[in-house]
Amino acid sequence: MKVIRTILGDISPEEMGITDSHDHLIRSGGPEVEENPRFLMDSVPSAIKEFLSFADAGGKTMVCMDPIGCGRNVNSMLKVAESVKDRGHIIMTTGFHKGIRYDKRTSWLATVDIDKIVEMMVAEIQVGMDIHSYNGPVVERTDARAGLIKAGTGYRLISKLEQKALKVAAITQQETGCAISVHTDLGTMALETAKLLKSYGANPQKVILCHLQRNPDIYYYEKVLNEGVNICFDGPNKVKYAPDSLLAKNMISLVNKGYAKQLLLSMDAGFMDGLKSYMEDEGMANGIDYMLTRFIPLLKQLGMRNEKLNYILRDNPARIFAIEK
Repeated sequence: MKVIRTILGDISPEEMGITDSHDHLIRSGGPEVEENPRFLMDSVPSAIKEFLSFADAGGKTMVCMDPIGCGRNVNSMLKVAESVKDRGHIIMTTGFHKGIRYDKRTSWLATVDIDKIVEMMVAEIQVGMDIHSYNGPVVERTDARAGLIKAGTGYRLISKLEQKALKVAAITQQETGCAISVHTDLGTMALETAKLLKSYGANPQKVILCHLQRNPDIYYYEKVLNEGVNICFDGPNKVKYAPDSLLAKNMISLVNKGYAKQLLLSMDAGFMDGLKSYMEDEGMANGIDYMLTRFIPLLKQLGMRNEKLNYILRDNPARIFAIEK
């Protein structure tokens, strides 16, 4: 039996509905926040309001991508999920961000043997996430389980530490059946990441590469997709990388070339100013619902058919994120 592992329990893939495959509602601290305070998103009421806006626009499931050591807050996310459980579902992740977020000499990712790290990742998926997100020596597990494995690679480089994290992800996938979602910095090293994960034994059909729209090269996308992996385009409303129209045209081009079943979509709000609920005191901003209220209509305007949209929003997430129970 295949299931989707949400933080409130397992559901059937058919219950997933329209899915935002890579986003953020709560980030309580970590190196990104030290780098830029606008990465801090630590309000349960605002996160609830943001999810409900997404649900009001037709969304059902959100995959929240905050990994270990980067402000993941299991307690707060449980409060959000409980408050919105009649409207939709939330999936959380275990695993790691890109290597620069961890000390390459003294972090436990650097110093602990791979088999022991895998054991810790598997426990978060099969037993329950650590309420402290493995931030210290005390481990206290909740009943809430992760439903996804994360890894990350740097800009034009897959460091030794990142290679270790990718190997951990591949082995954890083999033991749990979970999908792997990879942060690729500015869309670089995606092809190399796909090949490396395959060499470690990962199932490419359950590998997702993110942020490639920041490198808007349609020919590069084809090379990556020909490795059998999936791409999550998470860049609507981010014109500093590319306008929505270019992202939409590239997605439609890939669909027309036969890659519709390898594509996912998300907003990846990331910063506080990507979630309108967090910005209400400061002014007017667009939120996660933009994906459904603004970007999907643009895709339709430019010619994407509903059948292909259903693959991207419903069928592909239900297949890729499913775990064999």
